[in-house]
Amino acid sequence: MGIMNEQDLELFKKHFHLYECYKKHAFIRNYDKDVYNDLIHLYITYVNEKHNFSHWCSSCRVELVNYLYGWFTNETHTTWYKQEVPVTEEVPFTTEENVIENTPIKRRRRKTN
Repeated sequence: MGIMNEQDLELFKKHFHLYECYKKHAFIRNYDKDVYNDLIHLYITYVNEKHNFSHWCSSCRVELVNYLYGWFTNETHTTWYKQEVPVTEEVPFTTEENVIENTPIKRRRRKTN
């Protein structure tokens, strides 16, 4: 978690289109293993030394991009996704149960010709 060097900054800029695509369209096209390795390098170096992302898991790839670029675009460069949100006062929530009436289907005679 040190100062960002020029090569890593270039890697962030190079793969930023993945994050933009995710934010605009809520999906990411499948990317190569080399791109994954670049992103993991950036994540381990700047965000968190430990990770549980898998190259084979498509949702892990999306989370990696989201977390990494969420950190990169955050002005204070903090792990915004792990911050605790203060719990506000709980409001009781009540719902009315839906009543489903089962009415039997009338049997009909077959038409004979």
